[in-house]
Amino acid sequence: MAVINARTRYGTGKGVARKLRREGALPAVLYGAGQANINLSLNAKEWEDLLAREKSGLRTHPQELVIDGSNRNMVMMRGYQVHPLSGLAEHVDFVRFDPNHEIEIAIPIHLVGEDKCPGVKAGGILQIIHRELDIACLAGNVPDYIEVSVAKLDIGHSIHIQDVKLPDGVEARGEEDMTIVTVVAVRAEVVDEGAAG
Repeated sequence: MAVINARTRYGTGKGVARKLRREGALPAVLYGAGQANINLSLNAKEWEDLLAREKSGLRTHPQELVIDGSNRNMVMMRGYQVHPLSGLAEHVDFVRFDPNHEIEIAIPIHLVGEDKCPGVKAGGILQIIHRELDIACLAGNVPDYIEVSVAKLDIGHSIHIQDVKLPDGVEARGEEDMTIVTVVAVRAEVVDEGAAG
């Protein structure tokens, strides 16, 4: 569990946010659990270091958010906005964590068995349609990722949401027939040698 230090932020709007970023801070907000929202600021460098270290764990596991050095909250990162050009964080949303409350969250899909995939061995291409899966479960039971095996996938075959085995207490959100991954054939271009001359 990571410890995230934050300060109470007074004032809102684009002007305030720009000023914070110029000062090396990052706007954030804490909400949920029927309590009032709290506007926050984080140290931008500390946040980027934390992201590099924790990766998707920030979204799937509870973290401790310490506000003004003493107000401790169990939270999960709910939203994260980045600048389209720099790739640096622009805003972070945290939601208060209640392990007995059901939440909806997107978690990573990890493909396994690619080296055994008969469709790829036959010259097909593994086409990944979705890299994340929207799920619903108790906040205390969020898995790190969902594992999907492609070890038996042939050319022209796909894996859909209903084909994926989920942990107990975890439900997929979205259309049941939504394709996660498929193996497609490579189309060979036929060149007319007469026309080419």
